[in-house]
Amino acid sequence: GTSLETRRSLEEFLSARGYRIAPVTFDNSEWIFARAYSNALEKGGTALARKVAGAYVPYMEAKIDYFERQSVALFGREIRQILLIHANQLNADEFGNLARRLRSRGYSFITLERALEDPAYRTPDSFTGRGGISWLHRWALSGKGPVLPDEPTCPRLVLDAAGVKDE
Repeated sequence: GTSLETRRSLEEFLSARGYRIAPVTFDNSEWIFARAYSNALEKGGTALARKVAGAYVPYMEAKIDYFERQSVALFGREIRQILLIHANQLNADEFGNLARRLRSRGYSFITLERALEDPAYRTPDSFTGRGGISWLHRWALSGKGPVLPDEPTCPRLVLDAAGVKDE
């Protein structure tokens, strides 16, 4: 929300209806890659679709590396991370590769409840704004510590293929 009052009101509304907010720490623009991939496939651009898919997992790994470092900067350790990805054709085709890269970095998949047991998720968050950002950034902007520079961004090829101006 754009104010703490608006944000708290929405949180109460969702909670009263049984919803739980998942504090995503591995934030990314996977949806832009998915749109670019889908657009390419719909137009018969298999070469472009292969380029988008080929850039996807390295992009995600760069984001993961960045947020691992952000976690250490804020908490002095890597916390139990929460990854946001969507059900789409790109992930249907590439999730196996992404999962292998995550496992090679030492990750395993756990429930949201298990991730939220990490004390980091009790860190105060006073962030307000229009865009959704990583909870690691929210905590940093709420006074916990720095936002690290040089967060990886979506390649121009992918943005153009998705018809998106910027992240």
